[in-house]
Amino acid sequence: MDALQTTVICACTGALGLSLAEGILPAERFRKQLRLLTAILMMTVILRPLMQLPAAKLPEFSTQSSVSTGELTEDLQKIKEHAVADSICDSLNNAFREKCIPCKVTGCDVHIERDGSIIINEVTVTGNYQTGCVYLREWLGAEIPVREEGIHIDSAHQDAP
Repeated sequence: MDALQTTVICACTGALGLSLAEGILPAERFRKQLRLLTAILMMTVILRPLMQLPAAKLPEFSTQSSVSTGELTEDLQKIKEHAVADSICDSLNNAFREKCIPCKVTGCDVHIERDGSIIINEVTVTGNYQTGCVYLREWLGAEIPVREEGIHIDSAHQDAP
């Protein structure tokens, strides 16, 4: 707290002194030199008390990584899949809104292959399940499992139109 108080007092005193110097010296003749001097003095006045603070102890970093490359690759894959799933859900919900269908996609389980192809494993919906299934299977393909939120996939839902 003392360092902060000292810094504020120094900055105010320095600003007052420099303002007086600007008022005394001719305005146009020494303007650039005075601005340079003002900037240097203000930095010195503000940083001097802060330099007297004890240095914070920085954490020590080990040279050995505790995370393997495989784990990082898996995490990156999950992040990409999550982003793609969110994008697919948003696109499908926009399509439902455009067609005024009372159905909403609440989840999408996707997998991204090594070649970059996207496989949709399952789509979860709420609202008008039957109508949603018809449109989702038309847009995504008949083989995509569509699940009503809160209900597990069973043979009755798999055979829905």
